[in-house]
Amino acid sequence: MILLQHQKTNAAPESDMTPMVDVAFLLLIFFVVTASFTMQRSLVVPKPTGPEPDLIADADIVVEVDEFNTFHVTADDWEQEAPSEHDLIRALRHIREQEGSNKALNRMLVKANPDALYEKVVAALDSGAYVGISDIALLTLDID
Repeated sequence: MILLQHQKTNAAPESDMTPMVDVAFLLLIFFVVTASFTMQRSLVVPKPTGPEPDLIADADIVVEVDEFNTFHVTADDWEQEAPSEHDLIRALRHIREQEGSNKALNRMLVKANPDALYEKVVAALDSGAYVGISDIALLTLDID
């Protein structure tokens, strides 16, 4: 009877890391290419100086954001409800086109209910800037 002796080796088996590095780089390239980058806009809100102006009387267009996050657009003798941001932009464009021939509508007041989402208030401010209104003010209503 022949006994075979197994030789013990202390050398650890080597594995090739090249394929794993290649896969990691491919995943990195995939995520960089498919990632969507959005431009963040900032809104400068100036601090009032001097006597407090009558914002409601001076505004050409008033956009009110209610507690249900619906926009209410008012200008002179015109009033419309805008349930979405697209409807708000459409209403603001309509007002500027309709009234633009008579006078320049460059002052807008956004009246925000405290229960309204901040996202909707910012959307109202951005919509005014988008249609070309240069003077935009924000008024937060204090409801007790």
